[in-house]
Amino acid sequence: MALAKHILSLISIFAVLLSTQCPTATSARAQAPAPSDTSIEVDSSPTPTPILSSESASDSPESATDSPLSASELFELSLPEIGVQKATITLQTEGAKVANKKLEGIEHRIDEFKGLLTKRQAEPGSESSKKCLTQCQENLEEAIDGVKISIESLNNQDFMKANVDISGIATDIETCNDCFIELDAEDKDIKGFRDWIQAVTKECLNDIKKT
Repeated sequence: MALAKHILSLISIFAVLLSTQCPTATSARAQAPAPSDTSIEVDSSPTPTPILSSESASDSPESATDSPLSASELFELSLPEIGVQKATITLQTEGAKVANKKLEGIEHRIDEFKGLLTKRQAEPGSESSKKCLTQCQENLEEAIDGVKISIESLNNQDFMKANVDISGIATDIETCNDCFIELDAEDKDIKGFRDWIQAVTKECLNDIKKT
């Protein structure tokens, strides 16, 4: 009897131990899926949605700033400068254009007057008169050079130099006329041409002042 009781007590102890182990195993098995659920949620959370949004967000400001803004800024900056340059060129060349036309007329008249003096050199006359006619030919050549230089100065918009060049044209013709005055034989044709040159060159200088 004592042995039987001892065996029963061992069996009951074993049963108690077995019953205590089974709930822990089942609870561990029940808790096992929890990590898999959380892992699925973690894996599904960083889906391509934030990546796509970041790419679109990064692309849009670059495309917005690269072409339209830079182009518009350049356009807005360039227009006022172009407008100022056009206005300046128009104001500067308006009077210079008129002066250029008059200078071209002066050059044409000087060429004609040179031909007239050449004919007079072939005619009979005093030695001193022929000497002055020869000097006048040189003065007229210098005046033609002065016309060309004056036109070049106007085209370069160097108006201070153009004033000096145009004044030099009148001086060349005045030198020709002075030669005859020194002979006490002022030439009517040369004096008339000198007066015309002085009047037209004065007009050219006034035209330049309007630039």
